[in-house]
Amino acid sequence: MMKVFAYRNIKSEIMKSSSGGAFIRICQEFEMLHGKGNVAFYGASMLEDMSVRHLGVYGAEQCHIFQGAKYVRSDFSQCIGDIEKDLRAGKWVLVSGTPCQIYGIKKYIQKKQLDSKLFTIDLLCHGTAKNQVWKDYIAWLEKNNKAKLMRFCFRYKPEGWKAYPGYAEFDSHKKLINTPETSVFSKLHLSAYSIEKGCFQCPFASEERNGDITLGDYWGIEYIDTTIRNYKDGVSLILCNSEVARILILRIGEKCRENHDFLIETKSREFIKYQDNFQRPTEMPKQYEEFWKDYEKKEFEDILIKYIGWGRKYKVLYNIKKIARKTMIIELYRRLKRGN
Repeated sequence: MMKVFAYRNIKSEIMKSSSGGAFIRICQEFEMLHGKGNVAFYGASMLEDMSVRHLGVYGAEQCHIFQGAKYVRSDFSQCIGDIEKDLRAGKWVLVSGTPCQIYGIKKYIQKKQLDSKLFTIDLLCHGTAKNQVWKDYIAWLEKNNKAKLMRFCFRYKPEGWKAYPGYAEFDSHKKLINTPETSVFSKLHLSAYSIEKGCFQCPFASEERNGDITLGDYWGIEYIDTTIRNYKDGVSLILCNSEVARILILRIGEKCRENHDFLIETKSREFIKYQDNFQRPTEMPKQYEEFWKDYEKKEFEDILIKYIGWGRKYKVLYNIKKIARKTMIIELYRRLKRGN
């Protein structure tokens, strides 16, 4: 039976993570359980050229390269052979990825009869953006700022947890922090225009999970468990889908006092109403087909103007909302909207 937990890591790890820092803590405990040098970790990392690829590392201290959300499809193909090689060498292997990636690697490894030491983490997934949109967005940013993009963060935690604040840094040393420009890619992603068409029929957006553990943001935690006061920097939702996962998470819970983090089991199923992709795939926008027809023949900025309202009004409204989020106004609005 699935077990559900809310998890919050120490502040330094939370600020490097998209939600509550559960992933890095799971990696650390997995290594403690099986022994340093006996474990390989595979996850999505953003490379210097801004592409996203699955890589392997051999120590939990190196797993920081996997922290933080990447709303672009990761190239998984190059690590499949390495995962098989590590399992054949007798290593325990932890792999994190989207539900479809985890399904694929599990099926492959099961056919090889090497799955006894494979541990998997799937993500609650809205859908993955087409790489072409990501590349065009980078080009748009670089053109507008007359510099090469060196670093991008889809959710820059110092600016908050819930609003998907972006961060861009260029080789000119210019930085954009939580600006209208850094919101554009997330806006296209959350509106579902940029995601792969197949994601709208995703068979994995359900309670039947492929991973031993499912990770996500614990949206709605402030309403579900009012004993948790310090949630504004992020709380992770952990779903334990196997007995080995439950054992690992309980080990983490036993060390919370020592490590100054916390883990609380959620007994109710109320969390589900805040997790759309736990029950159904993302819905296709009505203008999705029109969007892609336009995308083939229009400039990127023309697409932004037509589909997300890019322009002066967009920028003004964005900055107003940014100010509101730093006050109690937005919290009061959310509570009124939910009838609390």
